[in-house]
Amino acid sequence: MKHPRTVVLFIVVLVVLVIASGFDLYHLNRAASDVTVSTSKQAVAQTNLTPPPPPSPCVNNNLDKLIVVGINQQHLWACSFNLTSYSTPVVTGYSGLAADITPVGSYQIFAKETNLNLTGSDGVSSWNDHVSYWMPFLFNNYGAYGFHDATWRTPSQFGNISPTSKNASHGCVEMPLAGAQWLFNWAQVGTQIKIEQSA
Repeated sequence: MKHPRTVVLFIVVLVVLVIASGFDLYHLNRAASDVTVSTSKQAVAQTNLTPPPPPSPCVNNNLDKLIVVGINQQHLWACSFNLTSYSTPVVTGYSGLAADITPVGSYQIFAKETNLNLTGSDGVSSWNDHVSYWMPFLFNNYGAYGFHDATWRTPSQFGNISPTSKNASHGCVEMPLAGAQWLFNWAQVGTQIKIEQSA
């Protein structure tokens, strides 16, 4: 038969171990709960981020400078060989009128001007818009098409106006002011342009 003191000591040690293990389980459960909450907060934060820009078409470019416009993506990329030097959302032309469609094809910038008024009409409306930067790439029977800033638009409109909307451009590629300024300083007369339905 065991000595009574040994039994009491055994019970005390057992109680201490149970309390200690309960304490550890509490903290382990609490830590797991904190990780779950932290992960949930990260997931919420990620869903509140603005969507990333479309994949860059610059990866296959072998020119030192190339401007690519994707009409479906409503986006412009400035490529330095296979690297993206700059990208920005844009507004392209209204597809409901032949004169207002942004023309798909290969072009090059043929002039650069600052602080002028762009005037014209498309049979539905006429306009007289001041722009800070103007880089035309095509002149045809409908008039001139080019890149320019569009300060009359809100920032959220760039990249978010469908070509089927009458709120689209009159055929030009409209850019935020900072993007037009960057492109004006980066591009030269003769810089190659590719305008594609899907870049």
